[in-house]
Amino acid sequence: MRSSCKTPILFLLAVMAAMAAPAWPATAPTPAAPTAGPHRVELTGADGKPFPYTVEIPADWQIKPAPELKGAWLLPAGADPQREPRAILVRASPADLHDPEATVRTIQENDKQDDTWSAPLVAVREVGGVRGVLVQMNSGQGTQARSALTLKLPLGTTSVDLMASVPQVLFPTLRLGYEKILFSVRPAGK
Repeated sequence: MRSSCKTPILFLLAVMAAMAAPAWPATAPTPAAPTAGPHRVELTGADGKPFPYTVEIPADWQIKPAPELKGAWLLPAGADPQREPRAILVRASPADLHDPEATVRTIQENDKQDDTWSAPLVAVREVGGVRGVLVQMNSGQGTQARSALTLKLPLGTTSVDLMASVPQVLFPTLRLGYEKILFSVRPAGK
């Protein structure tokens, strides 16, 4: 295997693992009653150390450590991340994102070679002045079919992933909510 392909493949493995995680019911959650406006929080990893990014989440949401996944969840306060389809996992990734276009090309090439998953959306996406990669991945069939939406952002020679993964039947209903949170990411201090 060429060394330039290792990090995107590690990224794909991480997304596939996240997609296989919780088995939520195939019904959309009942929207909560509106509360105070959203608030901006610092993104942290499993060890509680901050990443150099902030994100805007609804007022009744929190960051909940997920040491078993080496990350942290963004989700409604008191929610069980294994049962909450709106939850977004934040964690470090070994993928180097110094060249987002190359990462996009590699994911697209890998998609053509593996029919167990597809990436109908792979694009460079700028959020808060930072260039990252936005990926939608689909895997499985029938009741096991899942969709994941991941925003990858640079973190030195690695990256930070914000990932949402749900049964495909729920994805169209939840996608705009995921995007609202993912696209609100800003560099810390801005």
